[in-house]
Amino acid sequence: MVHFDVYPIGDHITGFLGRFHERCYLVRGRVRTALIDTGCGFGSLKNEVDKINDKPLIVLLTHGHQDHAMGAVEFDEVYLNPEEEEVYTRQTDRDYRLWGLKISRDAVNVTPDDLLTPANFSHFLPLREGDVFDLGGITLEAFACPGHTRGNLVILDQEDRILFSGDAVSRASFLLGRESTSVEEYRDGLIRLKSLLDGRVDRILEGHGNGELPFEIFDAVIQVCNEVLEGNTDRIPYDLRGYVGFTAKARKPHSLDRVDGGYGNLIYREEKLWKWQTQ
Repeated sequence: MVHFDVYPIGDHITGFLGRFHERCYLVRGRVRTALIDTGCGFGSLKNEVDKINDKPLIVLLTHGHQDHAMGAVEFDEVYLNPEEEEVYTRQTDRDYRLWGLKISRDAVNVTPDDLLTPANFSHFLPLREGDVFDLGGITLEAFACPGHTRGNLVILDQEDRILFSGDAVSRASFLLGRESTSVEEYRDGLIRLKSLLDGRVDRILEGHGNGELPFEIFDAVIQVCNEVLEGNTDRIPYDLRGYVGFTAKARKPHSLDRVDGGYGNLIYREEKLWKWQTQ
């Protein structure tokens, strides 16, 4: 049986850590509950959710990548940005998902038999920026953050002032997928999103990593984007089984920490620096 690490975050939020080191979050209101992301679809996340939730449930997916959306098949009311149809459908491929299993250092005691059959894209309801979900005392609002994928969304818990960021921004933001935007578009989207959220966020709960980021991550990654566009980077070659590009700032071995002590990083392709290169 696939194991999920389950951990409390305050009195009505629970985190789940899956075998791809992906993080999902359950937010419980007085009337209903929202699950943000569903993991890689190896083993049943629903079994864990049902242990701590007895209210009607909705699922909000930040984006369509396999490590965030493949568990959605277990749930009935699931929302995803329609712009994610191509990337989601492509990543439902069984061989691609098994490749992900092979490269995950956290996939201990996970086998192909644990693989859930993914939902068809028609299973999903549309999720777009400005959509608001009232859970009863907790209000969740969706904001666009194109970059990691073009339809990437983040979810704001208005009352708790918590942002669920998925993979939209991180200590090493990843723009190597063919579904990723240019560096310029990503930077401009971060600037816009930061202005919309400024003064509204105390905590950022991310989709991987250590689980939490400071709001200052926006300024840090925006600065790295600017340095990439200026050609002022360490330009470290990066190759993850066909995902080939460069890391902007040198990292310590087996760590996301930068050698120079700075914060924030970017993994990018030089042929997708500017907006005109993706149009």
